[in-house]
Amino acid sequence: MTGVLSLSHPLPAGMRDLLPREAERRGALTRQLMESFELWGYQRVALPAFEYAEVLEQGLGTLDPAEVLRFVEPNTGEVVALRPDMTPQVARLLATRLADAPPPARLCYHGSVLRQRRERARRRHEIEQAGIELIGRSGPEGDMEILLVAAATISASGLSEFVVDIGHAGVVASLMQGVPRPSWPELIEALKVKDGAAVAELAEERRVNGAIAQALARLPELHGGEEIWPEAERVLGATPARSAALELKTLWEAARTKSVGARVSMDFGEIWNFNYYTGAMFQILAEGPGEALGSGGRYDGLFEKFGIPRPAAGFAVDIDNLDWALSKSSSPIPETTRVLVACRTDAESMLGALRAGGVRCAAAPEENPLDYAGAWHFSHLLSVDGSGALTLKGVFDRSELSLPAGAFGLVVAALSTGKPKT
Repeated sequence: MTGVLSLSHPLPAGMRDLLPREAERRGALTRQLMESFELWGYQRVALPAFEYAEVLEQGLGTLDPAEVLRFVEPNTGEVVALRPDMTPQVARLLATRLADAPPPARLCYHGSVLRQRRERARRRHEIEQAGIELIGRSGPEGDMEILLVAAATISASGLSEFVVDIGHAGVVASLMQGVPRPSWPELIEALKVKDGAAVAELAEERRVNGAIAQALARLPELHGGEEIWPEAERVLGATPARSAALELKTLWEAARTKSVGARVSMDFGEIWNFNYYTGAMFQILAEGPGEALGSGGRYDGLFEKFGIPRPAAGFAVDIDNLDWALSKSSSPIPETTRVLVACRTDAESMLGALRAGGVRCAAAPEENPLDYAGAWHFSHLLSVDGSGALTLKGVFDRSELSLPAGAFGLVVAALSTGKPKT
């Protein structure tokens, strides 16, 4: 395929480009997330885009060929895969190059994962993430630390309205032990869509124990705040899920006491990835994307698979979903000050002074500088006439400020501190 036809499908399915303005906003958001993680003592690591499939499967189990992109590495003939998750990479790193480091390890990362997603509504395959891993700190203290870091990080991004929805993998997992394995897929699917009637019908058909069947059927309704606990205690108190339910309530109470998020809810029927997590698990939800902004929890069994049995918990932000939620909120990421300089005689020295003050700037073309500034999203156009008089125009609000010759230092000072009043 050559010529114009080669542009009819410019990107592989599920991939996309970010144009300058969007890429800049995304970069600013990512820096904010990573700086927030580092404020809590998490240290940055960089991980490769692909790993030996064997390493990923050691942490995640058998990789579904329909969901993971693999290929044969030419140098070794080994099968490698574009990572669908970064946590196994962190486990491999800790088991090898950081094996002698004393626990707990606090690590943070940023990068993309590749997943062949099947949902019709969301075609993204490349998912940009920023996340943390806390390895070597167990129990409620570790769970609470992850929750606090997650909520603080989302708040630091500028989003104030979000919900922290807490579940516990042990609730569903312990109840499912009383269900014949062949019946798991259908029951899990019904629980995912919170269809209590379908769960009850399936449990009756499969002759599941009465108390277990009743508990499974009621799980979709057990979602909310303090008001749902009496019913949760009644439904789950005489089942194997009692211990996990109590742990969930204790963590919810601690999270509410410490003001984790604008609202904290419990979901006793949470089913996503319950076979990966071993304890508390949570999602952060907000208006906009229709998916979680981030998710995490406790997965104490993973590091044992890499020969270093340690308790572990983590959290990852879906940067695209967070960016979407911010765009819908009352506190979007502010526009960057960027100045286009139109000056025929002393442009280089003016540009140098602006850059020394930390102002992003470039020289204007001779023709139609204002149109050029608008097309490339410059916030201001600074022009100088033959006498040295200055004019600072707001490109989008069309405001204008005229200054005499010699006032350039004041302009630099104002621009260095943010968007000036023009």
